[in-house]
Amino acid sequence: MESLSIIGSKEHTEGIDEIKYCGHFNLEKSLVNIGLVTENDFVVSTSISDDDRVVVRKTAFSCNYRDKTLILHYNRDIQEEEEEDEVSFSYMGSEFVGEVIEIGKNVTSLKIGDRVIPNITYPSYTKEYVGGIPSNHASRRVDDFKENKLVKIPDSMPDAVAASFPIAAFTSYSMIRKVAFPNARILVTSARSNTSLAVISALRNFPVEVYAITSSYEDHDILYNYGVKKVFVVDRYKAKPEEGKALVEFTQQNGLFNAVIDPMSDIYLERVLKFMDYDSKYITCGLYDQYADFSVHSHKERPGILKDIIGQVLAKNISIIGNCIGLMEDFTMALKHYEEGKFDIMIDEVFTIGEEISFFEKTYNSSNRMGKVVFSYV
Repeated sequence: MESLSIIGSKEHTEGIDEIKYCGHFNLEKSLVNIGLVTENDFVVSTSISDDDRVVVRKTAFSCNYRDKTLILHYNRDIQEEEEEDEVSFSYMGSEFVGEVIEIGKNVTSLKIGDRVIPNITYPSYTKEYVGGIPSNHASRRVDDFKENKLVKIPDSMPDAVAASFPIAAFTSYSMIRKVAFPNARILVTSARSNTSLAVISALRNFPVEVYAITSSYEDHDILYNYGVKKVFVVDRYKAKPEEGKALVEFTQQNGLFNAVIDPMSDIYLERVLKFMDYDSKYITCGLYDQYADFSVHSHKERPGILKDIIGQVLAKNISIIGNCIGLMEDFTMALKHYEEGKFDIMIDEVFTIGEEISFFEKTYNSSNRMGKVVFSYV
């Protein structure tokens, strides 16, 4: 069964029956070769090593911002092995949807034929469960997992949404749970990012006012349709950008923000503090520069930034909160709201066999992407 993979060069893999070269794309000026790899020696019946494991045949998967670093690392390792005349490959991706095709004898919550996605609950509060994303190799067509690392999903959820649902659902509802309260004015940064789009969609279910920051002048109508009251444009690449009169004038006339939800703290933390109210809350789930070793657009922080931040935080009694994924209660609420039509995942485009390079180009190199990009095996 073929799995989308990072592979070596076309010349180095030529003549290997198990590897079909599909093409290449550029990621941070690194050339990444992509192919379809067949594991001819994979036997499903022998893949279960424990009685609580479940074998899943993937039907779709997606890559996230966190996967960018991993893809670059995997690609570098493959290139180094090629220099030693070794042939290797690597799967990629954090999220998937698939069908259960085999279960261990002690599995009780799932059955053959169920559609499942990864359970990424984090942190873990029981010794039987290992918190976090179960695999960085979501593109592997057939894989096995412990029963408690999978969640059954309703048949009404399309594959494209399911392959994009776990991280968005857990993370967005976890952050909202920690900072939202009735009538709060909440500012969401990086409004076009997948995380922020999910947060903005979820916030429609809470009695709050939502505002957004983006570096783009495009697609503001989509944000307004999602319930955003006002969109502010800033330049994310400048060390200390001018926020523009609109944001300054808004806070002067309407008051400061009670909370900020920010997926990219190394860009926005310093600049939003001046627009935050006393006793407000700032929550972040990530960094823009998380792949700094590879980046050609590394974001440089200003000297003395920590001192500036701490001074403002102390003066205003601002709470700074870190967030990594979320709890099962966050996912449960997200799934409930999805089934009620009150929460969704914006899908930009779905690609399939024969469109492998287009999938990666749209995922990582398209400036007009708005929503998740999915690769479907069916």
